[in-house]
Amino acid sequence: MRKNKAVVALVMLIMISAAAFSQATTNSPYSKYGIGIIRPQTFPQNFAMGGTAIGIRSDRDIGFLNPASYSALVVTTFDVGFVSNNLWLKDDNQSQYKNNPYITHLSFGVPVVKNHWGMSFGILPYSNTGYAYDEIVDDPIAGNVSFYNEGAGAINKVYFGNGFAARIDTNTNVSFGANVHYLFGSISHDQKAIFGDLPGGFNIWKLRDFSASDVGADLGMQFQKTFRDTSGNRNRKYVFTLGATYGLSADVKGTTTTLTRTFTGNIDFGTIKDTVEYIEDEETIIQLPSEFGVGMSLDYTGDESKWLFAADYKSGNWGSVLSEDSLFTYRNNFGISAGAQFIPDYGSTKYLGLIAYRLGFRYSTSYLTINNTDFSEYGITFGVGLPIKRSENTYPRFNIGMEYGSRGTKDNGLIKENFLNFNVGITINAVWFQKRKYD
Repeated sequence: MRKNKAVVALVMLIMISAAAFSQATTNSPYSKYGIGIIRPQTFPQNFAMGGTAIGIRSDRDIGFLNPASYSALVVTTFDVGFVSNNLWLKDDNQSQYKNNPYITHLSFGVPVVKNHWGMSFGILPYSNTGYAYDEIVDDPIAGNVSFYNEGAGAINKVYFGNGFAARIDTNTNVSFGANVHYLFGSISHDQKAIFGDLPGGFNIWKLRDFSASDVGADLGMQFQKTFRDTSGNRNRKYVFTLGATYGLSADVKGTTTTLTRTFTGNIDFGTIKDTVEYIEDEETIIQLPSEFGVGMSLDYTGDESKWLFAADYKSGNWGSVLSEDSLFTYRNNFGISAGAQFIPDYGSTKYLGLIAYRLGFRYSTSYLTINNTDFSEYGITFGVGLPIKRSENTYPRFNIGMEYGSRGTKDNGLIKENFLNFNVGITINAVWFQKRKYD
């Protein structure tokens, strides 16, 4: 009975999350282009370490970015995260502040065969679109033309993955894994052009709605080596992990409906005059490129303290994707990140000694070139992992992270964005399938 209730609860949570993830969760003008702002897809404990995850192997955390790490799980794990994104936008003329709260993920991990086979499934956003801005263009023929631009939507990802590990010797193991994911969602764009200097002229209103639905996959591997203290102290050890990931390229299938009308009046009140274009459910393909990542970590366990250092490198072959919009092109991008975690006294009975302290940084180039201008993004992160009082079969932890960073540039009419992200998450380790000795 308990298992059935748990399964029903999991299904309900995923259905609720699917609806929540479909909402617009950004106010960035850069989300107008391509498939929007691509989310980092990192969980709270990795978020505070600069987003590093490819070379990290944990027995109590879900390593979504490298499915090979699922094989390390020893307990059933539930992980949920939430972000409050504070965004300051600035160009040469004005500045603006926006706030966007959203759920980052809902994920479960299960050890099928402890230390050898683990699986994970969940839902998280892949990309988000959300913008609203206006601009005035001085056209030599039409005079001043006011453009009003709005967009909203999201592409989400439901995934299921497995990881398998094989022991080479008592101190060495190698693992392989794969995620299969289903991408779905919709993005809408709404643009109005008001010809203010043409009395009696018709204005233009264009609506474009895109819906996506397709599958994809990514692969991962990890090599782990343990170096023990040669002086005979079995508590002291170094664990080195090297990881690699590969995301397969995909042609995401979808449909686009385009409606273009003329109208008279202004942005607030107008009268439709004619339908210029109406194309319903036109078959559309969005190309996603192959992606490669490599990462490493070094985990040190001393007599009392524990240290973890990690670094990742990722690249995307976006230059192979063709753009049908004259305003932007795709380009190959890359990202680097590094982070550290410190637990003062992992065996302590004092609460402060059990807290995990984290910090990191990340830097990445954009996959877009807009107005012939390249731009980049960086973030500085820090946070803590707070253990919560355990119950009979559960071991909860509360993760808090903060990130300050910047995206974009004011060159060539673009926007400079500064952001402050607050990330909170709960990780619950539970022994769900333990047999009772007594009824």
